[in-house]
Amino acid sequence: MTRAERNDALIAGNRREYGRDYDFLDFSTLAQAATAHAERDTLLAWLRDRAGFDCCDTKVDSRRLSPGCRTCANGAWSCLFINGRCNASCFYCPTSQDETDGPLSNGIPFETPEDYAEYVALFGFTGVSISGGEPLLTLERTLAHIAAVRRRCGDAVHLWMYTNGTLFTRGIASALADAGLAEIRFDIGATRYDLSKLRLAVGVIPTITVEIPAVPEEEELMREKLVEMAAAGVQHLNLHQMRLTPHNLRHLANRAYTFVHGEKVTVLESELTALRLIRHGLEQGIDLPVNYCSFPYKRRFQHAAARRRGLPHIQGTEDTITAVGYLRSLSAGNVQYFEAVTLPEGGNRLSACDITLPSGRGIVVEKRPVSPLIPVSPGFFNDFSLSTALPEELRPFERIPVGLADYF
Repeated sequence: MTRAERNDALIAGNRREYGRDYDFLDFSTLAQAATAHAERDTLLAWLRDRAGFDCCDTKVDSRRLSPGCRTCANGAWSCLFINGRCNASCFYCPTSQDETDGPLSNGIPFETPEDYAEYVALFGFTGVSISGGEPLLTLERTLAHIAAVRRRCGDAVHLWMYTNGTLFTRGIASALADAGLAEIRFDIGATRYDLSKLRLAVGVIPTITVEIPAVPEEEELMREKLVEMAAAGVQHLNLHQMRLTPHNLRHLANRAYTFVHGEKVTVLESELTALRLIRHGLEQGIDLPVNYCSFPYKRRFQHAAARRRGLPHIQGTEDTITAVGYLRSLSAGNVQYFEAVTLPEGGNRLSACDITLPSGRGIVVEKRPVSPLIPVSPGFFNDFSLSTALPEELRPFERIPVGLADYF
């Protein structure tokens, strides 16, 4: 498939996702894309000599990542959605945040904190985050799950939590730390970039991180906040690329944003804002590491990690786990790729591994083919490396693309 064919397929997918709303979105013109590419190239060239690029150049700046981000980059992170409700109304939020379900991770509901802790241990996670919704809306549930993971896994697991901070108090900070929380991440966009709640965690919870989208119209404010955050005790700033979803479409489409196509639709100005803020922090010598968490990073590396986590439970002695998170299985003159799908007990059970949790409930890891048998020459994988030329049909299962996404 050529690049033009791939882009056409992505545009068609974006059109299907947004339906008739698609025609009201302001996508980049060829001229706008060319101008944005030129600015990004200049920013990346400047940053190349001064910042750290990691994860196939999809993560900038990676020199001083928070412990949680490093765990994520290593592919050993589990995110537990402790609830699906939030008391804030951030315009950029990608989901509805009005669900009332119980704790959920990787599509699996967990009946007890001990069930989730056992899952973390069995799958070898070294990082766990508590997310939502807003975890402080169900504080006792949140504390119980943090404590259960800490009891079961000890210091082998780094535990962090996301919060908008509106309900945060010094007493809650102490309770979270006593339960075993090692890092807390504040979305200060929910509090109009006020740091007063964040300051209550400083000196109580070991690692203080701010994690927010890179909002283009807040760039000048964020330049000031970099200094204020560093002075307040913030140790890490994570900037996300803004993404358009059916939930936030009405909010984002009413702002002066330029949208770009891809596996999902993103905001062009958000990426440039993040890169400019990294440059500003380095130019001014502000002692606050800024990590740009791009959508390509999330799509490529977090998805690969999600695919990879169940593979040891279904891997045969001759099978190989690829960089993209698939199982490579060789047979006479052919290769076939499989994925591991982790589900609540039940499922298709065609080729599965059953795991029983402390409550007696179970989960299943199923082995599912994602490719047909593909002919390969004898010994093709004997001296296989990242520089080995790949046929087109193998590339999606073997290689993670390098660099940030094109603008089109």
